[in-house]
Formats: sequence, structure tokens, C-alpha cells
Amino acid sequence: MALELREVTQDCEFNEIVQCECESYQQPLNTFFRLFRHDPSPAGFVELRDRQIREWKSDPTARWFKVVDTGIGDKVIGAAKWNVFTTNPYTDLERAKHPVEADWWPEVLAMLFVHPEHRRRGAGRQLIDWGVHEADRLGLEAFIEATDDGKPVYEAAGFTYMGTQYWESARRNPSKKWMELEKYLQTPVHVYLMWRPKGGHFVEGETVVPWEE
Repeated sequence: MALELREVTQDCEFNEIVQCECESYQQPLNTFFRLFRHDPSPAGFVELRDRQIREWKSDPTARWFKVVDTGIGDKVIGAAKWNVFTTNPYTDLERAKHPVEADWWPEVLAMLFVHPEHRRRGAGRQLIDWGVHEADRLGLEAFIEATDDGKPVYEAAGFTYMGTQYWESARRNPSKKWMELEKYLQTPVHVYLMWRPKGGHFVEGETVVPWEE
């Protein structure tokens, strides 16, 4: 069974992609995904699919890719969304309602998932490698917010761990609804900040990180 990387070009492809997305983020549970699909009903699936289509079509920097298994009818077994910034995205007043000053905008892996039944077959690495090769072709840095499972995969692709970001929800005298949401989202949660310099060559103590220049 051969795996093939394909760029997404049509709206109709998202039905299978989002189905794979929903199943992938359940094993193991990705609590961040619950923020994106807050409604687990069939109507919530349609809303999530249509929202991701709208975001993709309205963002010229967004490129979606999928990995299909050609041995089982081109079944989608994983997908990823890369944002490739060749110019400062924060100066586009038509897209940014609240423009901000910024002097660093790396290529970003916004999302990557592989179906639990098809992991450890190389699909994730194909999705990562596209972005790495594109970054090198364009002379760009790359940035990822990784989960516990994703961190070693990205490190193998040349990304360096730069820190951990935490989301806390603790507050004084929380309401019943607040406590229900904490339980649902399983807070506190964290992500690992991963950076890949231009060319992928990082030397501890020598490579200058852009946000400290």
C-alpha cells in the first residue's frame, strides 16, 4: 500500500479531511481541538468543515495537503495546513482589522494530524517534509506549536525546542459552568514551541534566535 502526498485544491476534499481530523484528535485526545469543534453533533461537523473551507479560501498564505493510501481507494489518512509567509502578513490592512507592528513572521505549521490506524507509516513525515523543503526553497524559518506526541517527530525534522507555553484556567470562586468547561477542556494544557532556522542548522549557543535580536 503506497502513501501519496497531494495538495488540496477543491472544497469537496474537506469532507473526508475533516472526518480524519476529528478521529485523529480523539486518540489521544487533543483538548485544543475541542475549542475548534465545540459542537460534537453532525451539525457541528458541518460547521467545522465549512469554516475551515472558508478560512482556506480567504487566506492566500494557507496551503492544505493530504496523504492518501492508494491501496485502499485513496483514503485520506492524514492532512496538514501550512501558512507560508513570504511577506509581512500584518501589513495587509484588508485582512487585518487590527494591524500590529511585527518584524518576524516564519512559515507556520498550523495543523497536522494522522489517523490513529495509520500512524508510524510515514504520513506525518511527508506532511512535515513538504513544509521543511518549501521553507528551505524560499529561505524561510519555520515554527510549530507541538503536542507531547508531535515534539519528537518535529525534532527529527530539524525543529528545536524553544520553550513551553501553558494555558491555565484557574480562578477564584469559579461558577459551575466554568468548572464544567475546565473538566471538558482538561485544563491546564500546554504546547511546545518549536523553531527551525533558515536551512535547519541550529547550534546551541551560536544560532541567534530572531525574537532576541
